[in-house]
Amino acid sequence: MMSNEKPSRAAEGATKTLFIRRLERLMRLRRDYVDDLNPLGLRLLDRALWATYQDCIDFGAAKEANEVMAKHPVPGWDNDVRKAS
Repeated sequence: MMSNEKPSRAAEGATKTLFIRRLERLMRLRRDYVDDLNPLGLRLLDRALWATYQDCIDFGAAKEANEVMAKHPVPGWDNDVRKAS
């Protein structure tokens, strides 16, 4: 694809879906393994969550990402998200 071409709506929708599903998966992993991970593992997972959340925002899926975050709250996460927004 040339740099001046815009991606199709279908491609944009697929990209948004990819990032939202990734965010959901990371949230499930954090919830399911919170007791099994050491602090470094949790930090790594939280950084992956943050990066994926930012990807959702960058690709126009902020509303959906916020809905995912609201369904699966992470202690302290809501404060971090508000500061960065």
